[in-house]
Amino acid sequence: MRKLLPGSVAHIALGLALGLSGAVVSSAAIAGDLEIPSAVPPYKAPVPVVRVFSWEGFYIGANAGGHWGSDQITTTTGDGWADGAGAGGGAAIDAASPVTLHPAGGLGGLQLGYNLQGTGGNVFGIEVDFGWLGGTATRSLTAIQVIDPRDVMTNSVQASFLSTARLRWGTTVLSDRSLFYLTAGFSFETLKTTDTMGHFGNTVITSTSNSTTEPGWVAGFGFAYAFTDYLSARAEYLHVNVKHVGITIPATPGNADSIGGAHSWNDDIVRAGLDFKFWRP
Repeated sequence: MRKLLPGSVAHIALGLALGLSGAVVSSAAIAGDLEIPSAVPPYKAPVPVVRVFSWEGFYIGANAGGHWGSDQITTTTGDGWADGAGAGGGAAIDAASPVTLHPAGGLGGLQLGYNLQGTGGNVFGIEVDFGWLGGTATRSLTAIQVIDPRDVMTNSVQASFLSTARLRWGTTVLSDRSLFYLTAGFSFETLKTTDTMGHFGNTVITSTSNSTTEPGWVAGFGFAYAFTDYLSARAEYLHVNVKHVGITIPATPGNADSIGGAHSWNDDIVRAGLDFKFWRP
């Protein structure tokens, strides 16, 4: 009996050990069969879609700035304008008369146009504008050779109105809201000219005045920036070349010929403006 007791205890301990081991293995197997849910992935907000600005649409605006004109005056006088000086009187007038006047002043106006947004950052457009100009220049020419020293020739010029119709090409290479552009087209400018010749005394002063709108061409460049989808600002330079304006100063008593001549006009314009896009596709 005493000999069996230790062995029985040993067998009982071994059986318990084997049972516990099996239970552990079974628990591990069961755990392996169960799916443990993985961690929930962190929330990612959707990437916002950035809408590219488009210049396409109709717009209307206003502008203001300054202009610097250049008026080249020449005369063509026959020898019949002698004024008591005999032959050579007309040539003396034509030699002394050429001059370039430089009227300058402010300007203001309105513009209306349409832009078409192309591919690759290209923008194509058409624009018309109307503007009012200020500034007058005058000269007086005295002591004309071989002509009566009392004779005085005066000339004056003023540009009062300008309208252009232009095509535009621009690029948004810097940013979608920045537009660099080139422009060219037709111009119509109203010039007021006054030309006189003569002196008080025995000779009557004769004069001619004209106000005429002349065609020409215009070209320039500019930069525009859109602050909002509908409001943009611009700065631009334009050069205007106008067909010359012919003049005729009538002959005075004692002269058989009149004095012919011309005003050849160019204008340089710098202006800034605001545009409001009132419709787009």
